[in-house]
Amino acid sequence: MLLPELVSTRGIAAVWVVLAHTLATVLKGQGELPSPVEYTRLVVDFFFVLSGFVLAHMYDPPWSEGRFRHGAFLIRRLARLWPLHMFTLCAMGAIVTAGRLMGAEPDNPHTAYTFLVNAAMLHSTWLAPDLAWNWPSWSISAEWCAYLAIPLFLMAADRVRGTRLRVVAMLGVFLACSLFSHWAFGLDLTSLTADGGALRIAPSFFAGILLRRIFDDEPALVAMTPRLYAGSIAGVFGVCAVLVALNAPYDALWPPMIVLVAALASRATWVEPGLLRGRVLNWLGDISYSIYLTHAIVLTVLFNSAEILGLADTLAERAALGFSVPFATLVASQITYAWVEKPGRKLVMRIAERGERKALRPAGAE
Repeated sequence: MLLPELVSTRGIAAVWVVLAHTLATVLKGQGELPSPVEYTRLVVDFFFVLSGFVLAHMYDPPWSEGRFRHGAFLIRRLARLWPLHMFTLCAMGAIVTAGRLMGAEPDNPHTAYTFLVNAAMLHSTWLAPDLAWNWPSWSISAEWCAYLAIPLFLMAADRVRGTRLRVVAMLGVFLACSLFSHWAFGLDLTSLTADGGALRIAPSFFAGILLRRIFDDEPALVAMTPRLYAGSIAGVFGVCAVLVALNAPYDALWPPMIVLVAALASRATWVEPGLLRGRVLNWLGDISYSIYLTHAIVLTVLFNSAEILGLADTLAERAALGFSVPFATLVASQITYAWVEKPGRKLVMRIAERGERKALRPAGAE
């Protein structure tokens, strides 16, 4: 079962991404984006750490007991990711096709080849030349790559014992990947998307797994006091604010993401109610995947339509459009969550279970 604070925070983080992308779209052509918008990319790395932590929370027991089955795990994760991903990919494909029929040629490489790479969820592995189609989904591809390699992550985690070594391993793996990213691509690791998102997720996903194991060995984390919890949260945001003000490299904000997940996970073990357990925030957490995958479509439809109609020529007009984006995204997300994401997940699982029963049926049986 997912920990409640982590579910709610996932929803808040998804909305944060929507607001940042909306502001970037509103200010398009107005010069450089404000620094806080640029640093919002670290929210994706928070997602990656969170993913490693939650999956370790769910699958470490069967792994340690020898009951983990990678094939069954991948089917469950495929059922979670692929139906909504494919739906939004096709929706963006329809939008791009309609635009081309109207004479609008997109800047991104929207080709049949990149469509197929996106459909296979491999567009964070250097197979696609740039972001294309439903562009935020590059991180879904990165997640899928981590799922494919999760036995390797778990085996590596088995070799790291003790809190100190685990912390050193977290920072060491991130530093190694960051240095490689600078050497190979000339970019911060936390800037990679289609040009290396599969590499970008590796240290964060691994750190999430190690962090979950630290919780098993450190009762003090579970017993974090309210004052220490509040101080940890305030400290994370304070440190991040200072680093942003200093125009620090994006990668410098990665370690605070680990502390943030640790503090939230500790709070999730408390029985006392809290702000992050409210109904609205839990709802945002439930539909967070839909929020993340639909918001680019909402942005594209609203702004492209307005530009065609001449209703996005001034900054005031674009700001008015931007104000409507979060609300339209929430409506679209609730619809896709109820009509695509949940039914699609159940459908994939039913197909998989039917195939498993058929495989187990004796030869010649009706």
